[in-house]
Amino acid sequence: MAGDPPALTHPEWSRRWPGIVQGITVPGEERAWDFRLFGGAGTGVAARWERLGALMGCPAAAHARQPHGAAIRVHDALPAGLLLAPPVDAHATRARRILLAITVADCVPAWVVAPQRGAVAVVHAGWRGAAAGILETAVATLGDRFGAPPGELAVHLGPSICGDCYEVGPEVHEALGEAVPPRPLPVDLRANLARRAVAMGVPAEAVSRSTLCTRCGSVDLFSHRGGDAGRQVAFVALR
Repeated sequence: MAGDPPALTHPEWSRRWPGIVQGITVPGEERAWDFRLFGGAGTGVAARWERLGALMGCPAAAHARQPHGAAIRVHDALPAGLLLAPPVDAHATRARRILLAITVADCVPAWVVAPQRGAVAVVHAGWRGAAAGILETAVATLGDRFGAPPGELAVHLGPSICGDCYEVGPEVHEALGEAVPPRPLPVDLRANLARRAVAMGVPAEAVSRSTLCTRCGSVDLFSHRGGDAGRQVAFVALR
């Protein structure tokens, strides 16, 4: 392993809120930057995590096995190193220099930030988590724990499988509250999550969506439906 892990950021957020570190890694040359901690990423994965934290200026990082549910963990302070928390699908903090991290390879990485309150969250949203209300949980947590009402929040829905590539059965459409088709059809999970954010009171103009697809997009990303076992990391931190 050489160099730094390549990453994509939301350029508008980087410009508006330089105190927020936000992004998602990409596989890079020879798809070397695989951040799986569960499922056998092989040797060197601990060093990859350590390098990512150092690059983002964060001595501490938090991650967990992701059960596709609606649980979130709030981190107030962490010792240096990588914390593997009990299974959750979202992390939130107001503490500085803690890298909150989830891994994805088709599911939607969602960032929820409250710049006025100095609070951030990162969310792993597959269809099961979306249906269970994981994004709503994150929005509510930033309000309950950090006093950030939905009207002060911004939400970004990152690279994931797109609404053309993600064909699912009628039961998934139903679980997501979509119109139920008579046969398997594609569903746009990012659009579904955007509607959920607005329904919670996040201003529509503060909800943004990446156009990158993990399966058919112009950037080479790990895709579960594309046959990849690897995972990219979506991360957020406060400087």
